[in-house]
Amino acid sequence: GEAWVYGQAFLTLVKLIGPMVPHIAEALWASLAQPGMLCEQPWPIADAALLVDETVTIAVQVSGKLRGTLDLPRDTDQASAEAAALALPAVVKALAGRPVRKVVVVPNRIINVVG
Repeated sequence: GEAWVYGQAFLTLVKLIGPMVPHIAEALWASLAQPGMLCEQPWPIADAALLVDETVTIAVQVSGKLRGTLDLPRDTDQASAEAAALALPAVVKALAGRPVRKVVVVPNRIINVVG
């Protein structure tokens, strides 16, 4: 469970500090009862799928002025992103009853409401 995850994280950390502090890293490797020498171990490989956030923070502007942010699922469709932006209390207040002329949605980045 959790102890195994922390153990793997610590082993990876020891591998990553190896080039910077080789003597300390080798001593840690030996104290963890790992086989062979640290300098003979393969470099850790990152899993690209784990590096992508499931949600993104999107800035919401009204006529070019930042009025708030939204945390939305990555690649939210334009209609849903627009509806979420128009529902923000700060956006409603900034529009002050004026009709929305245009909404520009840059996916995963920004929503600009022109009122």
